[in-house]
Amino acid sequence: MEMRMNQIMISASEPARPVIQEQGVELDYVLPDYYPDVCKLIKCFVIPTITNESVSDHRLNYELSAEIRILYCSENSHIVQCVTQILHFSRTAELPPGENQIMEIIPVTDYSNCRALSRRRLDVRSAVTIRIRTNTIRRQDAVQDIFCQNMQLKKKQLHYQSQQLQNTAHVILSEELELGSAKPPLLQIIRCDARPVDQNQKFVSGKIMTQGNLQIQILYACEKEGDGSLEPMSFRIPYSQMIDLDGMTEQDHYDVQCSVISCDLKPVTDENGDVRLLRCEAELKLTCTALRMASESLICDAFSTEHPCTAVYQKLITAGTPVPVSEMQSCSTRLNASDGELDCVYDAWCDMKNLTAVMEHSEIILSGMLCCYVLVRESTGMPRLLEKEEPFESRFSVPDASPLDLIQIKAFAEHCSYTLAGASEVSLKTEIRISGSITHCTETEVLSGIEIQEAETLPSEFALKLYFGKAQEEIWSIAKRCHTSVEAIMDENDLTQEQLSENTTLLIPIIS
Repeated sequence: MEMRMNQIMISASEPARPVIQEQGVELDYVLPDYYPDVCKLIKCFVIPTITNESVSDHRLNYELSAEIRILYCSENSHIVQCVTQILHFSRTAELPPGENQIMEIIPVTDYSNCRALSRRRLDVRSAVTIRIRTNTIRRQDAVQDIFCQNMQLKKKQLHYQSQQLQNTAHVILSEELELGSAKPPLLQIIRCDARPVDQNQKFVSGKIMTQGNLQIQILYACEKEGDGSLEPMSFRIPYSQMIDLDGMTEQDHYDVQCSVISCDLKPVTDENGDVRLLRCEAELKLTCTALRMASESLICDAFSTEHPCTAVYQKLITAGTPVPVSEMQSCSTRLNASDGELDCVYDAWCDMKNLTAVMEHSEIILSGMLCCYVLVRESTGMPRLLEKEEPFESRFSVPDASPLDLIQIKAFAEHCSYTLAGASEVSLKTEIRISGSITHCTETEVLSGIEIQEAETLPSEFALKLYFGKAQEEIWSIAKRCHTSVEAIMDENDLTQEQLSENTTLLIPIIS
């Protein structure tokens, strides 16, 4: 008896164990002549960014930049000084075996310490942890059809991700930003935060058109009424870009992620020697991913009505279409300056670190640390930074959740508002935006092979049997037990459903 099987390759994306690396950041810095001496250190920030990455032979090569910003005040002055240096590192990471997809590379500053070795020399010690999350593409063979006489097949329709297309584009933005005549002239930029907002995308003639705005928030040092002060400013720069994905169609599921590689602000001096204009040079990285979905009918069970046979099964994991997640959550906290009175608040902002997302009982639990910063002026006129870290947790339900689901969630502080709650206390309210996607994955048992014992023939002494069926019993299991077909049983008993709704007696025709 000749038997022929058609097989198909099914791909599945599985999360691999994260790769974690550490990078030390050290700087021995001597102040240039145009900087005043150090009297009081306020804070040292180390801001890490991944500027480039590539994968070759299961090895990830990436570039890490660490921007160091040291805030201090000189003697007899309340004007905040800011020293800025950028260090670059080239790193390599070994990835798990198999075909890998880089999902995200997240660098986080663990700590940053700065001390003044002298009035002109600063020593910085910091550590950055780089968390690399990848998915491994697993190729799985499945039986799509069997061509053999007297073979009965049970099939199941599977909807899965069959192909992933990805492309990146870099956008260079150049813009002149004006402070305005109502604002005091700029002395130094103390803080700069740049992030993409209002992003949208659409399919246009085989390409993805993505648009949005780069929101830039700065805090700069200035002089007011003969004393040092700080002023916040906000700007928005629009951007748009066409991204080409070879072979993409409008039916594919697509998404564009935007990240800021760099944002450089250079002060421009006018004819009076004042700085009221900033020249902005920014680089954005746009990563477009398109998922092509497919549907296949695969054999999940089979048997022969003529010969004994042994079927071999396997667990097949398939991923569906990503479901977007968008949530907002408010967090409130209080920061105290117990050893002095506060005059005003210059600025407040928050960062997220150590963010993890786990699935538990049809819920996603997002947890991490919320790092709060408030830059204030004491009653003496001296600037000061208040800091506080608080645990953050958010829970939201996910219908039909599975431990196999792929979770891609990120969170950031979108807006901070503050009030002076007392002589030495600041009340801070943070709006946290949670966004990303959840890809539901299913595990299905399918046929991987079958062995027919052609030397033996099943007994066929009767042309008709009586069978006492139970409610909810499948006709397929009855047919397999009695070595007949589902169609024969349903035709003989005038059944319209492939599952019994009640206890009943069936006539089982034996086919050969």
